[in-house]
Amino acid sequence: MKIALFDGVSKFTGDLVQHWQSLGHEVRKDKSLDTRLINWADITFFDFCEGSAQRASHAEDKMWAEYGETQPLNKNIIVREHDIDAWVGQHCGVNWKWVNHVVFVADHIKRKVEADLGGFPPETQVHLIKHGVDGNKFTFRKKPFGNKIAWVCNINHHKNIELALQVMAENPGYEFHVLGKPLCSWQKAYILHFVEKNNIKFFQTDSVPDVNEWLEDKDFILLTSCKEAFCFSVAEAMLKGIKPLIHRFYCAGEIWDEKYIWDRVSQVKPKLTEFEYNGQEYRDYILNNFPLDKMFQEYDRILFGK
Repeated sequence: MKIALFDGVSKFTGDLVQHWQSLGHEVRKDKSLDTRLINWADITFFDFCEGSAQRASHAEDKMWAEYGETQPLNKNIIVREHDIDAWVGQHCGVNWKWVNHVVFVADHIKRKVEADLGGFPPETQVHLIKHGVDGNKFTFRKKPFGNKIAWVCNINHHKNIELALQVMAENPGYEFHVLGKPLCSWQKAYILHFVEKNNIKFFQTDSVPDVNEWLEDKDFILLTSCKEAFCFSVAEAMLKGIKPLIHRFYCAGEIWDEKYIWDRVSQVKPKLTEFEYNGQEYRDYILNNFPLDKMFQEYDRILFGK
């Protein structure tokens, strides 16, 4: 099969592409819409429900005429909707009658979109497929836990580093290791000023060649996001046997066990000091609940009818 993949983010499709190629399928990937690829392909996969999916779904869009193309009606069209595209309402601009399958990675995102649209047309099959995580990419570390708290994500508004700083200020003696960028302008001034005034042991790195290696000496993974559909940084840290500290973002309890979730900053300290630390449990949680092979099987059924 010939597969066209449109993905402007390139965060969540790497494993799928490798899997499809291993099965002998030809995959061509582009960051933005190229209507020629849709007509070339047997299957078109839009990762994120955004401008490319919107424009391609409308036969009258001028992009079809740019290369002398017309919108095909005999292809297998898949759109995967994550969280930010759902929250900003990108799905409202899609002609869903042209789409064969819509995939959600979390049920609370699926419910939100269905409520917005009042449901999907009969032409569109709706699927819930959880992310799968490759356990082979992250080695299990067995060192006794210590005092290093990791926070892995780019520093932007919805990741809520301000809340993470409150956690650190209330738990002196722990080191705060941030892997993410950017630190700039007023945000950098605020963070560094807060760190200094509250005597926080703060270490920040823009990027590393190997996240698995960077996590090797970390003991906790802190998530302070306001919204998520999943969170790969938490899952990957748990594969290493690192204890998760997950702030209750919207519907967090539908994805993560309640024992890993906290609501108030005061609830973090007991999770750091009093509750059992069980690295094998954290790794098994990811392997059992987010297996990569199961994700492959579910996508293969949609794409190839297997």
